[in-house]
Amino acid sequence: MSGDLRYRLSGLLSLALAAVVLWHFILVPLEQARAQMPHVNYSIKAFVLIGFAAVFGVFFMLFGGSVPYRNVEKKTATPAGWVLLVLSAALSGAGFWWADRQFTQLGYAYPGASPSHAPAVTPFVFPSPPPMAPRPTFAAPAER
Repeated sequence: MSGDLRYRLSGLLSLALAAVVLWHFILVPLEQARAQMPHVNYSIKAFVLIGFAAVFGVFFMLFGGSVPYRNVEKKTATPAGWVLLVLSAALSGAGFWWADRQFTQLGYAYPGASPSHAPAVTPFVFPSPPPMAPRPTFAAPAER
C-alpha cells in the first residue's frame, strides 16, 4: 500500500470517527433534549475530538501526504500544521457554542442537567375597590 493511499484512508477513518462521535455524543442527546427527557448527558470532550478529526480527515482526504503538516526532525508543526490546528480549534469552539445554545434553549443548563424551565410569570392582580354606596338623591324643593 502506498504512503499516499495510507494517508487518504486514515483521512477517511478520521471522518468516520468524527461522524460516529457526533452522532452518539451530540446528536442523540440533542434529540433526547428535544423530547424533554429528564436527564440528558452530552460530552464536552467530544467537541474537541470532532473538530480535530473532521479537519484533519478532510485535509488527509484532499492532500494525502503531499503537504507536510509537521517537521519530523524538529518535532514542530509547519505553517500548514498551524493552520490545521487553528481551524480545528475554531471548529470545536463553534460546534460547542452551537450545541450549548441548542441545549440552553431547550432548558438544559449544563451536561447532565434536568430541564429547568423558568416559571411562568403571573401578573399581579389588583384587588377591586369595595362597592360604593349609591349616591344620595335629593328631591327638588317643593314649590310654595
